[in-house]
Amino acid sequence: MKRIDFENHFYDVCFYDSLQKRDTPPFYRGDTEILTWTNDIKVPQGNVTPSLLDIGEGRIKLMDDLGIDLAVLSCSPGVESLDAADSVDVCRKTNDALFAVTKKYPGRFLGSAILPVRDVSAACKELERCVKDLGFVSWQVHSNFGKDAAPDDGAFRPIFQKAADLGVYVYLHPQLPEYSRLEGYGFPLAGSGLGFTLDCVITTTRMIFSGLFDEIPNLTVLLGHLGEGFPFVLTRMDNRVGMYKNPLLKNKHNPSYYFHNNILVTTSGNMSKEAFYCTRDMLGTDRILFGSDHPYENAAEMVTFINEIPMTDAEREAVYYKNAAEKLNIHVK
Repeated sequence: MKRIDFENHFYDVCFYDSLQKRDTPPFYRGDTEILTWTNDIKVPQGNVTPSLLDIGEGRIKLMDDLGIDLAVLSCSPGVESLDAADSVDVCRKTNDALFAVTKKYPGRFLGSAILPVRDVSAACKELERCVKDLGFVSWQVHSNFGKDAAPDDGAFRPIFQKAADLGVYVYLHPQLPEYSRLEGYGFPLAGSGLGFTLDCVITTTRMIFSGLFDEIPNLTVLLGHLGEGFPFVLTRMDNRVGMYKNPLLKNKHNPSYYFHNNILVTTSGNMSKEAFYCTRDMLGTDRILFGSDHPYENAAEMVTFINEIPMTDAEREAVYYKNAAEKLNIHVK
């Protein structure tokens, strides 16, 4: 059975080099292999750095062993919190490095652009270059850009419009939240244990309430981890929005509408049968794509999970590759 992986991460060395020059978060120290995202969050990188930097034969072998035909590579977490000038340089170098990999292994990798969002004009130009010149299929954006900015801010609308105009999707990946209540317990609270999901949910909801999808109705956004918890709360959200009319909300439809028209979800890093069933029952199998979240999650376990969870062969084919062809025009060659 063909398989396309929509969440497969890498770093280029230029990202670490840039972070090592910084004295304020985010910064990286090679001697300790610790990435300091905030004063409270220090993440050891030693166990994942080799895999993040390996976008050659090692990654190809892993994909072959797991039967993954094609992977969309993305730099995550990203560089949006860097100063604009530094971000422009790092994004271009990272995108160029990714392009080189896609050319070296044709038919195995696709590119997802990382953009210097704090310079909106430069970000739009870089996305256009990545799509038209480098053949990338998406923009990888994160759920916040530091303490003072996030994707739902109106200032970033032109980048979303550019993505829609170019016909590429946007993958909204979690970032560490900027909320004081998530401090004090380190990465287990603020990161992938809970904080990532909270930040993605808040950002996505604000994108909906701000009218982003109504302004750009052909925009497609992907969320990882089986929808970041949305399938569990969508019915209640619809109900509350209908019950408490609020002129501040600019969305023309209930929140669930956008999950059937603009938002797709991937399996990345969520191996809960109950979560899968909830997502399938709420959104339909045709709204789910396969993602491994390599190397932050065990790709082999993710494949085993999809192989073994009860569903029809047609549903499994849809998750693994047919939805990609039908919804995103991405095919295994």
